[in-house]
Amino acid sequence: MKRIFAVSLMLAALTLTSVGAESGECTENAESTESAGSSESTESAGSGVSLVASEVRPGKGVTEMRSLSDFVPALARTPFDAPVYLLSGAPSDAKASSTSGASDISNASNASNAPFTAAIIAGAHANEIAGVLAAYWIIERCEVLHGRLAIVPRANASGATWSLNGAQAPRLVELNGRTIRYGTRFSNPLQETEPDPEQFIPPLATSTFQPLAGKEARNLNRAYPGLLDGRRTAQTAYAITAMLRAESAHIALDLHEASIDSALTWSIITRKEYLDVAALATLDIEDTTGVTFHLEDSRDEFAGYSHWEWGRMGVAAFLVETPNPAQPKDDPTVDQLHHAKAPLALRVYVHLRAAKALLENASAMSEAKDALVIEGFPSSVEEVSRWLEGI
Repeated sequence: MKRIFAVSLMLAALTLTSVGAESGECTENAESTESAGSSESTESAGSGVSLVASEVRPGKGVTEMRSLSDFVPALARTPFDAPVYLLSGAPSDAKASSTSGASDISNASNASNAPFTAAIIAGAHANEIAGVLAAYWIIERCEVLHGRLAIVPRANASGATWSLNGAQAPRLVELNGRTIRYGTRFSNPLQETEPDPEQFIPPLATSTFQPLAGKEARNLNRAYPGLLDGRRTAQTAYAITAMLRAESAHIALDLHEASIDSALTWSIITRKEYLDVAALATLDIEDTTGVTFHLEDSRDEFAGYSHWEWGRMGVAAFLVETPNPAQPKDDPTVDQLHHAKAPLALRVYVHLRAAKALLENASAMSEAKDALVIEGFPSSVEEVSRWLEGI
C-alpha cells in the first residue's frame, strides 16, 4: 500500500517544466562539440560491426547475433552497421527471421501470446559511454532464463569513429586491457551520404514543429522512426525501428547521459501511458542504488526522439539519463573512471539497476505469455568497478 501511495504522489507531482530542458540540453551539447569542427579527426572507415566486436566479449547468454543491415541492407559494410545481440530463454525460432530485403516498420505489435520481449539501445550518442558499458555488461555477463532480449550497444557506431576538441581520432578510454571509444553525439559527417541540410525536421513532426539546426540530421535521437531512403543516420534509425517491430518488442530502453548539472540527470523520460511503470521503477532504483530518479513525460514536440516515436508504435519506451562529468563540452581532461561526483562505475551500475527495474516492472504488468527473467545484474557498484578495472 505504501508503494502504491508513493507512486501516486510521484505521478501527481510530475510537471511539464523540466522536460523542455531536454531540447535545450541537447542543443547546448551539440553547439559545444560542433564548434570544434575545425579540429575534428576521424578513424578510417570500416564496418561498425567490427568496431563493436573490438570492444565487447559476448558471454554464454548470447544466443544469436544479427546486425542492423539485416533490416536495411544498404548499411552493410558501412560504419553505420552495428551488431544486434539476442539473449533468449528459449531456442530461437522464426519470430525474428532473417531479412533478405528492407523491413517494414509500420504497425508494430507485441502480441500477448508471445514471450515478453525487450530491447536495450545504447550509444545513440557515442560520447555517452556509461550506457554503452551497461549494454556490454549485459552482453558479457547476463543470461535470459525466460523471455527475449535484444541489445544494440552502439546504435550510432559512426559517432564512435571521430572526436572533437582536438582529440585524437577517436578519443579513447583505457579500461585495463579494454579500449572504449569516446565519440560524439553526431554521426561522422565524412561518412554520411550527403551534407547537412540548412534545417532539419524529424520525419513525423507536426506542421507546427520548429526546425532544428541542419547538423541535427546526424543526431540519431532526432531521426526516429527513420527513413529507408534517407541519409545513413535516418537509415540507422529505420533499421532500429524495424528491429523493434520484427522482435515484437514490448519495451525498449534508450540509455543516455547528460551534463552533470543538467535537469535531466538521474531521470526517466517516457510517454504518459507508461509513467506508472517508470514510477514503480524509480522506487526500485532508489532502494538498490540510493539514487533518486525523477520522471519526465514525453509529448509531440519531441518528434524524432526514441521515447516519443517508439511509444507511438505501442512499445513501452523509456529514455534513461545518468550524468557525464565531461559534458557538455566533452572535456578530455576529465577522469571518467575516478571522477569524484560521477565515477564511471556508479553511472554504469545505475543504468543497469534502472534497466532491471524497468524491465521487471513492465514484464509484471504485461499480458505477455512468459515473463522476462534475467540473471547476472550486478549487486553493487564495487562489482561493476572490479569489472571495469579488470580486477
